Amino acid sequence: MHLTPQPIPLQRPRPRLLGRLLANRQLWKNAIYSVALITYLCSFLFFGLAIADVRESGGGVTAVIDLIVALYFLVQVIFLFVLSGVVERRQQHQPIDFADRRGRT
Repeated sequence: MHLTPQPIPLQRPRPRLLGRLLANRQLWKNAIYSVALITYLCSFLFFGLAIADVRESGGGVTAVIDLIVALYFLVQVIFLFVLSGVVERRQQHQPIDFADRRGRT
């Protein structure tokens, strides 16, 4: 009884569309920037609401809450830019320099 060996596939199957989209760093970076832009605009909205409340009623609890929410949105924008830097994380290619040992000894 002689068994013939079956060939072993050397290539991995290509990732599906969803897998390729999840691995696309540029897509993630653009999505993070889009969310950061919307968040930044929301912070302006809440700053404007706080200013309008101060002008109308002299300030109150609503104005304080609007300022807290606006500051929260600004902190979130900073966090999103830090996150985009983490997503970008490229390897740094630095040359390795060795001392020249061919000189006199």
